[in-house]
Amino acid sequence: MSANESVSELFTESDKNDNIFTIGVTVDTGFEWEAIDEYREKIDKEARVSKQRGRIYFNIDRDHLAKIQQMRSIDHIFIVADNGQLSLTNDKESDLLHIRNSDMFLKSDSRWKKTLEAWKCMTAFKGKVYPTVEEYNAAKEQDLVVKAKMLEMRNKKKEEKDALDWDVSEMKEEKGKKRGSDPSKSDENDVLKYRVTCERSGKHAIESNEVARIIGEVVQDKFHWIVDLSMYHLEIVCKLIDDQLTTHLRVTHKSLHNRNIMHFGPTTLRSTICYNLLKLAVPKPGDIIVDPMCGGGSIPIEATLAFPHTYILCGDNDSRAVDRTKLNMNVSTVGCKIDLVQWTAAKLPFKDSIVDIVVTDMPFGRRSGNKSYNKIFYKEFLLELGRIVKLNGRIVLLTYDRCNFKDALMAAGDLFWVIKIIGVNVGGLPAAVYVLNRTQTSLDRFKPRVAKQHNYSTNKKN
Repeated sequence: MSANESVSELFTESDKNDNIFTIGVTVDTGFEWEAIDEYREKIDKEARVSKQRGRIYFNIDRDHLAKIQQMRSIDHIFIVADNGQLSLTNDKESDLLHIRNSDMFLKSDSRWKKTLEAWKCMTAFKGKVYPTVEEYNAAKEQDLVVKAKMLEMRNKKKEEKDALDWDVSEMKEEKGKKRGSDPSKSDENDVLKYRVTCERSGKHAIESNEVARIIGEVVQDKFHWIVDLSMYHLEIVCKLIDDQLTTHLRVTHKSLHNRNIMHFGPTTLRSTICYNLLKLAVPKPGDIIVDPMCGGGSIPIEATLAFPHTYILCGDNDSRAVDRTKLNMNVSTVGCKIDLVQWTAAKLPFKDSIVDIVVTDMPFGRRSGNKSYNKIFYKEFLLELGRIVKLNGRIVLLTYDRCNFKDALMAAGDLFWVIKIIGVNVGGLPAAVYVLNRTQTSLDRFKPRVAKQHNYSTNKKN
């Protein structure tokens, strides 16, 4: 099934039905199809989807909203509150006035009431979404008092730091992980706090912060919420693409990839990326899944949690990585079918043709390893996979070092068939995911390729 619906088409459909919502979710760039497949597999197999770079949209029934938060491939969730076409003129003042007075924005009370109710339910916000003017004024005054006290405490701590060389690095680190204030920890007397951000693409006479300011003013006039840029309960994200304005309400207080891992290494993968890598391997009940370079254990831990009917083996040659994995396993995988061993990836302690699936994050040559080392290691590693993986077994490898990997594939000859290559973004680095199948060729009879390209399918669907 295709994913060529537009957000406008989806929103128009949902706007006609009080029980249907248009949802947008973010996903690591390159894994959009894996997110679509998960949604269709777990929630709606006939879903119509709009696919964009790093984001997908779909319509969902009210009764299934909670299921979205159980998806493992996505990072953030948004409810689309409004969508429409603007008539921009490339004159700043007239365009800002047009946005303020647009019929599409906040004119439909029933539409926003429906969306806010869904947001409140999904975030477990306990406070007041529709405060009176009196409640707003009282909350505003109280907010000013609290902020004044916080400023006083901050200044006092700064003085203590100057006098006692007080270390605030840990506090800053924790603060940086927060995205506003967790709505679920609100009190029933809290008046909703919000902020508006804007993302633009295309040519405009107006700036993103100007659009956010105008929309923020309209929201405050409408709902009497409190503006708070740091401790907000609700973030309204407006995407202006050419003349199309889409307004989102952020559901997730923190990214859904923040799971499983408590002890991080230099190259720890996000859990969402791990899940998408594993999905590409199509695990089946009873499969033996191996991660030969587990680092902090992100891939094997996600594997045993997401695919509990498989058996997971993992290891690393670095004792520090093994120790980190052990600590993370103790937190997340008690009672799961997973084992950890210290080993060398180029000489694994397995019999021939015993492993069903291998999924691993290979040394990139930037944050770990180096390209001179990769040139030798990649070839040795692929030959070792040719030995331990069953015929027709599946292999999913993530790497930044495409050049050395292509050379390694040539050296591995006809041991593997390249199913697809997916360009992805990992921590800001352009990387590639290679999905391979082990061919029927035995290790003692394989032939290295000589200047021959391997056919592969791209990550596209009709």
